[in-house]
Amino acid sequence: MALPRARHDALFRLLVSDPARAGQLLRDFLPPEVVAHLDPERPPVHVEGTVIDGEGSRAQSDALFRLHLGDGSEVIVYALLEHKSQIDHRTPLQLIRYVLKIWGTVLDNGAVPGGGLPPVVAMVFFHGREPWTVPLSIQEMIHAPEGLEHLAQSFGHYGVHDLGQIAPRELSRSAEVRAALLALARAFRENVSDEEADILVAGVAKTEFGRYMLAYIIEQVSLPPERIEAALRRAGTDAETVEEIMGTAAQIWVEQGRTEGKAVGIVEGRAAGIVEGKAAGIAEGKADTFLRLARLKFGELASARAERVRGASSEQLDAWLDALLTAEDIDTVFGERTRH
Repeated sequence: MALPRARHDALFRLLVSDPARAGQLLRDFLPPEVVAHLDPERPPVHVEGTVIDGEGSRAQSDALFRLHLGDGSEVIVYALLEHKSQIDHRTPLQLIRYVLKIWGTVLDNGAVPGGGLPPVVAMVFFHGREPWTVPLSIQEMIHAPEGLEHLAQSFGHYGVHDLGQIAPRELSRSAEVRAALLALARAFRENVSDEEADILVAGVAKTEFGRYMLAYIIEQVSLPPERIEAALRRAGTDAETVEEIMGTAAQIWVEQGRTEGKAVGIVEGRAAGIVEGKAAGIAEGKADTFLRLARLKFGELASARAERVRGASSEQLDAWLDALLTAEDIDTVFGERTRH
C-alpha cells in the first residue's frame, strides 16, 4: 500500500472511522467533566457530512460526533486534527466558523434540545515540528484598548492536544489509538526508540487500519522493516503473522524505492506469490482506503462508481484520493460537475 499525498489526514480519518477507536480517543481527550456525564451504554455517533470550510480547506481531517449524556441530553463534540507542519494563527476563527455551521445545521433540522443550542467541544490534535503557540480562544486574539478589556468576551475557546508533547504511553489507553497518535507525533521527528517502535507496531494488524499503519510507519516515520520485525518478535507475535506482515512491509519498501537490496533480502523466504501480487495488492489497498473515506464524507457510493474504483489503476486512485479530501461533492472527485 502506498500512502496518499494527504497521508496524515487519511490516517486520522481511518483512526476515527471505527466506533471503538473513536470512542476511546474521545474518552482520552475530552474534558473530564464531559466524560463523567457520558452515557456508557450509547457509543459516539459519527455525523455524516463533516463540516468543510468552503473558503479555505486547511482543516481537512475534521470529524464530528454526537455524544449522549446519562441524563438523556446531548453534546456534540467536534474533533479536529491540524496536520500542518506550520502552526496556523487563524485556528480560533476557523473553529468558530465550524461551530456556527454546526449550530445552523441543528436549527435547520429542527433538532434543538431543550429549546437551546447544544454545546460544542472543539479539540485540535496537532503534530508539528514546533510546540503549539496559537491563542486558545477568540478572546485571547482580541487586543482591546486599556480600560475596554471587557469588550473581549470569552468566546470560541478550544482545547489543543500537542501530540509531540505527550509521553507515548500516555497518549491513549487503547493500543490502536496510542499507535496512531504516536505515528502522527513522530511523523516529523527522527530517532524512534525501541519502546516507541513497540507502541507503533502494536497498531499493525490484518485490517485496513493496520495495513495503513504499517505503510505510514515505514514511509512517514521511516521505521525500517528490520526494526518492525524486531518489535513484532519482542511482542511475541506468532511466526506466521510475522512472515505475513514482513512480506507486506517488503512490498512497501520496494515500492517506495528505497534500498532495493534490503527489500529483496526481506522478501527472500517469505510466502510464495507475495511479490508477484504486489501491484494488484497496492491498488486494492488504495481502493479500500478511497471507498472508506468517500463513505465517511459523502455516504455510500453508487455500485457503478464503486466498481470503477475497484478497477482503477494505482495512479488514478492516487489522484482521486487527493481530490477527495478537498472536494465538496463526489462528482468533483471524479471530474464530473453537476449540470444545472
